[in-house]
This record gives sequence, C-alpha cells and structure tokens, in this order.
Amino acid sequence: MEKRRMIALFAAISLALGGLIAIQVAWLRSTIALREAQFAQGVEGALLNVSERLERIEKMEDLRRHGSGRRLLLRLDTLRRNEQGAQGGGMVMRPHPLHDRAATLAPLDRAEHEALVTDMVRGILAAEMIRDIRERIDPLLLDSLLREELDAVGVSEGVRYGVFDAEGRPAYLPPEVEVDSAALATSPHRVRLFRHDIAGAPHDLHVLIADRSGAILRGVLPMVLVSVVLIAAILLAFAWTIRTILHQKRMGDIRNDLVNNLTHELKTPISTIGLACEALADPSMPKSEEQVRNYTGMIRNEIKRLGALVENVLQSAVLDSGSMVIKRVELDLHSLIRDVTRSSGMQVERRSGTIDLDLRAEIHHLHGDRIHLTNLLYNLIDNAVKYTEQVPRIRIATRSDDVGITISVVDNGIGIPASEHEKIFDRLYRVPTGNIHNAKGFGLGLSYVRSVVRRHGGSIRVESTPGKGSTFHITLPFEHVKADTPVAGGR
Repeated sequence: MEKRRMIALFAAISLALGGLIAIQVAWLRSTIALREAQFAQGVEGALLNVSERLERIEKMEDLRRHGSGRRLLLRLDTLRRNEQGAQGGGMVMRPHPLHDRAATLAPLDRAEHEALVTDMVRGILAAEMIRDIRERIDPLLLDSLLREELDAVGVSEGVRYGVFDAEGRPAYLPPEVEVDSAALATSPHRVRLFRHDIAGAPHDLHVLIADRSGAILRGVLPMVLVSVVLIAAILLAFAWTIRTILHQKRMGDIRNDLVNNLTHELKTPISTIGLACEALADPSMPKSEEQVRNYTGMIRNEIKRLGALVENVLQSAVLDSGSMVIKRVELDLHSLIRDVTRSSGMQVERRSGTIDLDLRAEIHHLHGDRIHLTNLLYNLIDNAVKYTEQVPRIRIATRSDDVGITISVVDNGIGIPASEHEKIFDRLYRVPTGNIHNAKGFGLGLSYVRSVVRRHGGSIRVESTPGKGSTFHITLPFEHVKADTPVAGGR
C-alpha cells in the first residue's frame, strides 16, 4: 500500500510539473510570436514613415523648382503671415477661417488661379513620368531617414536595403554596401515609394534585416532566461525531493531491519545467560565441576557477544555524531596485527579455521590510533568468519612502499557481487546473503572501517567475486606523506 501511495504521489507531482512546464513553454511561444508581430509592425511603420517623408521632401523641392509652384508657395506664405498678423491684433474679431481664406483669395483672378495650379500639376506629372527613380532618390537622405526610423524601433545594425521595380528587378542598390539582391528582393519588409504618384512606374523600398531573429529574441531574452531558470530550479527541486524521499524510505527500511536484528541478537544472549544463571541457582540440579565450568563459560561467551553488540552500536553513534577522535601514537603495525589475530584466534578455531600471516612490509611503523585500528582489524576478521559457508581460511598480508603500508585481508567467504562493491561501505547496508541465514550483523562494520581509514588519510578498496571470497586492501600513508597527496586506490 505504501509503495502504491508513493507511486501515485510521484505520478501526480510529475503530471503537475509537466503541465506547468507545458504552460510555460506555450506562454514563451506566444510571447515570441507576439514579439515577432510587434517587430514586423514596427519595421513596417518605420518604412511607411520613410516613404512619406521622402515623398513630402520631394514635393516641396518640386514646388520650389517650378515657377508656378514658387508663386503659389509665395501666396500661401503671404496668407499665413496675414493670419498671424490678424491673430496678433488682439482687439480685432477673427472670422471663421474658411470665410477669412475666401475673403483673402477673392481678389485673385479665378482663371489666373486655375492656370497657375494646372501649370504646376502638369509640370509635376511630367517630372514623374520623365525622371528616373535614381534621380528621385537622394542616397544620403534615404540612408539617413532609414537609420533614424529603424533606430526608433530598436533596429540599428545589420540593415540592407534597395529599391526594386514591380517585376522585382533592382532599380537602386547602395554601391558602398555588399547586398544579396536575391534575398533582398524576397524580403517581407517593403513599402511603396512615392505612393501618391499619379503617373510613372511603381517602385518599392525593400529592407533586409540580417539579425532579425536576434533582434526579436533580445526583446524577450530576459523573460526567457527567467523562465528557464525557474523551470530548471523546479526540476532540480523535484529531483532532489524524489531522491530525498527514496533515500529516507530506504533508510527507514534499513533501520527497521536493524531494530529487528538488534532485538533478536539481544534476546538470544540474554535468554542464554538467564537459563545458565537459573541452572546455577537451582539447588535441585546436581552441579559437577565440569557443568559449572560449562555454565560459566556459556555466560562469559554471551557477555562477550553482548559487548560486541554494544560496541557496534557505539561505533554507529560515533559515526552519527561525527565526533570520532584519532589519537595518533607510534605503532608497530605488525605487532598490532599479531595481537588481534591471537585474540580472534578462538573465534576462528571454533569453526576449525585458520589465520595465516604474511607480513612482508619492510617499514611497518606509523603514527595511528591503536584502538580504532584494532577495531578495524577485528571487524574485517569477524566478517570473514561470519560470511563463509565453509571452514574459514583467512590470510593477512602487508607490504610497504615510499607512500605507505598496505594491509590485505583475504578470506574464502561467499564473496560480494561487483554491483555491491561501492554499497558495502554505506552505513546500515547489508549485502544479500542468499542462503546464509546465520550471518547476523547491522551493516555498521565496513562503514566504521572506511571512516577509520579516511581519518588516517588512507584508502580502502575491495576485490571480490561471488563464491571465491573477498580481499580488502587498506593503504595507510606514512607520516612524511602530505595529507593532500593522492593515495592509490582511494574512493
């Protein structure tokens, strides 16, 4: 049931997160599309302004060049000054503008006025039909107007332009700039030049923006970056949450297994001690010297077993608190190994096993913590005895080099699969033992061993194959080796 709930929870969170990301992506796409439309609209508006300003400037120049146009401009200028003078009089009542304009023009001969306008229009139309488009375009003026209008909409670089006729043939291209006329001819940004011409062939101003996508993305880049960062943060938080939940569940399962094993391990020696004490205290039972010796030996062994259990729990508490203190003293490692094997010999001999020593290290003195290194060796020997289906055969070898001394503990146990080599040093982790049901432990020993080795600046690695035993290699550096010097075989 618990597993189903977790799966349902992960599925719901994943669905919600996927929907949120989908909405965010859709919003980003719509934002970019809107930005593209705004960009295109801004460029089209800028081109329209260029066309109108260019045409307005040309018409004013045409009026100034034409005789009738100059006379008409002069009359309009006179009218404008008269209106300004009338407004400056203060006490004079100003009539409606249309009446005023009519009164001012009234003295003019109507035929003369019509002839003046007709002559001017005829001259402008003739100019439109005769003049080539290249003559009507001032390159400096066109370039200046384009830069000014496009700068106003955020386009300042990578602009190419040209003028094309109705058939798409280039009529004018800036000579000083290399332009791809084919790409320019198909550009979507274009506007009709001199749109109010009554006569003459039509021409369009084409503009090609080389970094169009970049200009669009620059407008939405802050929002895109913020969205990407937020989505990445949500994904990382989601992944970390799932990892934490799974880790906590795994640790909870392991702790439950630890409590069950610990309860069983404590009940057995306590029950045995209780039965032995009752037998010794029962006056009705005959007690020979051999029976008393057996009972007391049984009590002594179970007390040692309880002591080992307590030691394991204390080691776990030390690892949890991070308060492991290394008190370094001058050690003869070979002497330490011999002492440990003598003390562990009874445990091995009980199963008719042997411990062979192959101590070949030329330099076997170092600075280390005697208690922790002793416990380290006890843990490895205890594992070698527990995790074997046959008579235990243990070999402890040493060798040394310029860096440090290496201790190798070889056993003929059940072995460890390659997939478990990294996990066996994790706290509370126990390798599945298959049919070995009498192997009791809490997954604390190897974790403690690795912590001791690391506190001494060393490294530990394992070589093992299922069914062929295991070999643990522990390398401890000498005093002259710096703490930051890499040691071979480190994890």
